[in-house]
Amino acid sequence: MKKVAIYVRSSKDLHNVSCKAQEDQIRKVVKEKGEQVYRVFCDKYLSSTRDIRPEFDEMLGLAMTKQSPFPKIYCLDTSRFGRDQHQTQSYLWALRKKYGIEVIFTSMPQTNTYIDSVFETIMSAFDELHSQQSKVKGVAGMKQNVKSGYRAGGKAPYGYRLKKIEVGKHRTGNPITKTKLEPDPDTAQIAKEYFERRAKYENRRAILDDFYVRDIPSPSGNRRWSAHSAKSIEDNIEVYLGHTVFNRHNERIKEKGKANGYLHGKKFKPKEEWVITENTHEPLITEDIAYIIKEIKKKRIWEAPITQKRVYALSGTMKCSECGTNYAGDRGIYRCNSRTKPGDKCPNNDISQITAEDAIFTLVSQKILNFKNVKGVIDRVKKRFQNGMSDIQPLEKNLAKIEKQQQKYMDLYSRGLVEIEDIEPKLASIKEQKKAIVKKIENQKVIKGAFEVSDDDIRSVIKNFSEEISHADPKVRKSAILALFEQIKIFPKENEPWERMLEIKGSCLPLTRVSVASPRGFEPLLPA
Repeated sequence: MKKVAIYVRSSKDLHNVSCKAQEDQIRKVVKEKGEQVYRVFCDKYLSSTRDIRPEFDEMLGLAMTKQSPFPKIYCLDTSRFGRDQHQTQSYLWALRKKYGIEVIFTSMPQTNTYIDSVFETIMSAFDELHSQQSKVKGVAGMKQNVKSGYRAGGKAPYGYRLKKIEVGKHRTGNPITKTKLEPDPDTAQIAKEYFERRAKYENRRAILDDFYVRDIPSPSGNRRWSAHSAKSIEDNIEVYLGHTVFNRHNERIKEKGKANGYLHGKKFKPKEEWVITENTHEPLITEDIAYIIKEIKKKRIWEAPITQKRVYALSGTMKCSECGTNYAGDRGIYRCNSRTKPGDKCPNNDISQITAEDAIFTLVSQKILNFKNVKGVIDRVKKRFQNGMSDIQPLEKNLAKIEKQQQKYMDLYSRGLVEIEDIEPKLASIKEQKKAIVKKIENQKVIKGAFEVSDDDIRSVIKNFSEEISHADPKVRKSAILALFEQIKIFPKENEPWERMLEIKGSCLPLTRVSVASPRGFEPLLPA
């Protein structure tokens, strides 16, 4: 007895064609043919043009194997099989011509001639037309909902929950409801905290790690928060300001039944195409916080993937004051390397990576990248040039000497005292020397011009550099530490609440020590 597969699908726009009704109708045909049902593949309430249809994909996968468990597929009509005309025809061609699978649509007449395929093509075109019409009507209805202050559908964003509002009754007496957002008592404070910490330029990964340690479930319910979840929260910032947003996403592209990216390669449409109704629900953040988050996203500040291996900027530079051993990074903290060896009991304490690095980079920002210090360096260089102590003067003197020598050889040649063959090598050497000196003089003038900057220019450069170093790739931050500091010596904790000393040895620092206080403060100490 031949085994056959049955495919049924119910969609949101045709509630009257249930999966059960389709299956019963097809089973009658299978029974009349004397065939046996291998399996019924069923996708409930899924669109054939946008959503992934897992049962349909599994059926195709089995049918397109070398030893398919069924040689025939039954389906009610072409609209159940798919409403993208070209995709449907592609599936049918592959199944029938390439893999030898017979596909039967039970609600369509079978003449066993070429007319069957023509009729299928025509019906597929009508199916796609119906799909597009349904889509247009659905989108229009959702836009009207949003303009009236209601949700267009979908789950509530993290921090909110859906609140049902009765707007009328059906003829049957059942209530007609729409939804709005209201703060979720369990997650609203977490969403607020996330935005507030991000607005203080705290690294996304540090926040998510903290949520993990505090055992706060992610939006998906997992204990570990993904960077994608946090980014989605930030992308939805208009909703957290209390506005309802629609028509934000581009359409998904499907290839071979699988979602594969977005239309035009972009997830979001231009903002001018969004439909936004303001002040439809209680906001969780302020306009000031939203502005900072948008600026962070606009500047594309680097964020480490949640799975990326940590880079410890102070490793190799930080040393223990007690035993002289290097401090190394491990699982978010720095610890004396000697404590990892059997028998060694160094009394020096571990220190949080965030605490140590924040202290050092705040020091760099406030003391090294200080307007007074930077301007002082620039003024000293300016003074050097003004006093004639620059490297330009000796270069110009050397150039004049070479030019004089060149002129001397040319005078001898013009007077007929020497042959051109005798002086040509010497002139070529002089020409090369002159070229090198002229290039050095030009470089020196460029350097001199670089210091002709205003106070506002200096402040702007310092601000930009501070932001870059604070939010740079950890490898860049580590390179900056290695360039600025020769050694950072860390002392044990003292007093209550604790504080500890960091003794710094560097080539260009205006101070030598930093006192790190609990939990994350620091106080620079001037040299004795």
